[in-house]
Formats: sequence, structure tokens, C-alpha cells
Amino acid sequence: MDTEEDMSEFMMPLDKEKDSSESALCGRKLPLWLGLLLLLAAVGLLVPMIYFAVIANSKACVDGLQAQKECQELNQHVQRQLNQAQELLHEKEAEAATCKQAVVTLRDSLKKEQARVEELQGELATLNQQLHDLSEKLRRKSEASAEDYSSSFYVLLFLAFLVGVVMTAGVLITCKCLKK
Repeated sequence: MDTEEDMSEFMMPLDKEKDSSESALCGRKLPLWLGLLLLLAAVGLLVPMIYFAVIANSKACVDGLQAQKECQELNQHVQRQLNQAQELLHEKEAEAATCKQAVVTLRDSLKKEQARVEELQGELATLNQQLHDLSEKLRRKSEASAEDYSSSFYVLLFLAFLVGVVMTAGVLITCKCLKK
């Protein structure tokens, strides 16, 4: 008989109602200790979740989140200002480099002009010396020949005129070079 009873477990029931109720429970009942354990686990998970929900919605937490959001917004604003300041700095550095190059170019030009002024002043000194030598030579000639005073007067007048022209040209050239 034991074999028949054991075999009945493996045989399919004939009653359809009995079959549907057994298939819902898989033919076995849930042990009480396992049900209590599952209930305890559900309560154990539910209590911390409720506690977390209460803490998360507390005034301090909400205020903290608001403060964090404001801090992030302020940080983004400061970052934008920093980026703008860096862009402006790069622009000003480029302008400074251009200005430095212009200063170098102007200094080189000034040195060239100063060299040209010195050269022209040397030429002017040479011309003045030549004029002085000619004037001295002419004076000696005029002293040697005192007979023709009227022509000597015109020659001296002409030499004085030449001296004035040379001096004026020298001053104009010097002024023109210095203005550049």
C-alpha cells in the first residue's frame, strides 16, 4: 500500500476543482516559519524606506538641496565671468604684443632718423667750413686787391646770402627729421 500511496503523488488527479487548487499552491503549503520570515523581511525593508522618505523630505534636507542648487548656479555664473575675463585677457595680451612691436619699429625708425640727422649735421658742418674757407680766401683776395671795393662788397653779400641759405636748409632738414 505504501507504494500505492507513493504512486498517487505522481498520478494526475481526476477532479478538476481539486486540480486547480493544488496547482495554485503547487501541491504544497507554505511553512509558517517561512511566511513569518518573509513578512519580517518585508517589514525590515519597509521601515528603513519610510525612515529615508521622512528624512529626505525634512526641512534640513530640502534646505540643503536648495543651497546646493544655488551654489551650483553661483559657481556657473562665476565660471562664465572667469571665462569672459580670460578671453579679455587674451585680447589685451594680443594688443600689448602689437603695441610692443610698434614701439620696436618706432625705436628702429627713430635711430635711423637720428643717424640721418647726425649725417646731415656733419654735411652742414662741412659746408659751413667750406663756406668759411671760401670766405676767408675771398677776404684775403679782397685785402690783396683793394682797388675794386664794389665788386668785393657784392661778393661778400653773395657769400653772406649763401651762408644764410645753407644755415636755413640745415635747420629745416633737422626739424623735418626730428618731426618724423
